[in-house]
Amino acid sequence: MLDNINTVNDITVRARIFFYSIYVAALVVLIASLLTKFALPWAEVAFFALLIFVADSFTIQLPKNAFISVSFAIIFAATLLFGPEAAAIASMTTIINISDIKHKIAWYKMLFSACNYAISAYIAGYTFILIGGTVGGIATANFPFVIIPVIAASTIFFVANTGLIALGLGIIHNESPVDIWRFDYQWLIPNYYALGVLGLILAQIYDSFGPASIILLIVPLLIARQTFQVYMKLRSAYMDTVSALVRALEAKDPYTRGHSERVAGYAERIAREIKLPEEKVEILRYGALLHDIGKIGIARKVLNKPGKLTDEEFKWIQAHPKIGAGIIGHIEFLKAAVPAVFYHHEHLNGKGYTEGLSGDNIPLLARIMTVADSFDAMTSARSYKPALSTEKAATELMACRGSQFDGRIVDAFINSMGISLTEKDSNEEEQLKIAIEDQV
Repeated sequence: MLDNINTVNDITVRARIFFYSIYVAALVVLIASLLTKFALPWAEVAFFALLIFVADSFTIQLPKNAFISVSFAIIFAATLLFGPEAAAIASMTTIINISDIKHKIAWYKMLFSACNYAISAYIAGYTFILIGGTVGGIATANFPFVIIPVIAASTIFFVANTGLIALGLGIIHNESPVDIWRFDYQWLIPNYYALGVLGLILAQIYDSFGPASIILLIVPLLIARQTFQVYMKLRSAYMDTVSALVRALEAKDPYTRGHSERVAGYAERIAREIKLPEEKVEILRYGALLHDIGKIGIARKVLNKPGKLTDEEFKWIQAHPKIGAGIIGHIEFLKAAVPAVFYHHEHLNGKGYTEGLSGDNIPLLARIMTVADSFDAMTSARSYKPALSTEKAATELMACRGSQFDGRIVDAFINSMGISLTEKDSNEEEQLKIAIEDQV
């Protein structure tokens, strides 16, 4: 399921074409299913449709605002018992469910979700049959030969279902579908194979004991759902950890309040403009939120000094990237962000700190953060200087393009912000000096 945008009119023509194409494809699948398998055991198909409806009503939200559920196991069990046609028809019950209503999902996305399930179930079902799987009368005697068709069908369902969602999100948000898929769904691969095996087991239990076996079906499905939920709660705990660290810094240095969030927002704009993979964007966001965390180790009287810093005080300030890297380096999920934090005050010409790196020796994420950090410093008011306008700050970035800042990053930032530059401010050099001193 996709994230919520109010109406189909809120998306681009290309996105609308994509959605309508999925609707038409699902309609073809349903018509073909009814024409070829009209004599289905409708009462049992309806029973599985109800199970699918219930399972899909308890979804878990993913980072990119898509949703997952354990309904695949039930859909796959229906495929094994009654064929791909029955599974496709039963999957259409997901057109509306409790989760959709709770999250206020737009109608066209609810329809997309159901159509996606129907298409994926149909294709996966026929993959199972073509590779040698037998539909109906699931027998333990088919083991272990049934494992290969189960793996193949699980793979096809997973790729088709998650791939269409990632493609839809990519088209809507103008992002790489591959990056979205890797970020939201790659970790699900082993879980989907487990759900495929669970579907096989559910089909065997149902074939042996009938509808009364529903009691036996609930426990493994709840365990599978809990696995997904624990993973997402862990990701939420990561963000809570980052937020706590940011709040600790803001409590010590009131001038940083809101700064980290703005820098993270600017850095993310740049990352998306240069098409960074989604996992890199996440690392960059963590790093940007915590790039000044090392200031916790700097004396308050230095951080809050209203006037110009002495040389000795400036050296204390220059230690904050190293202190910050040391703090987050002890947190496992933040280790990938350490280089961005440690090197975010390096200059392209080698005249920055902490190590005096230059050019491409400076990590890309650090170069992005430098531009984002500098821009926010220039556009933020301090007790000893007024804020520069967006245009003047962008002009200063351009003035140091190729010396302090990576030109490609500056261009990407200005493009992402939609800033139109005209003429440079007459006090450019003095403003730049003030801005750079301020962004330490």
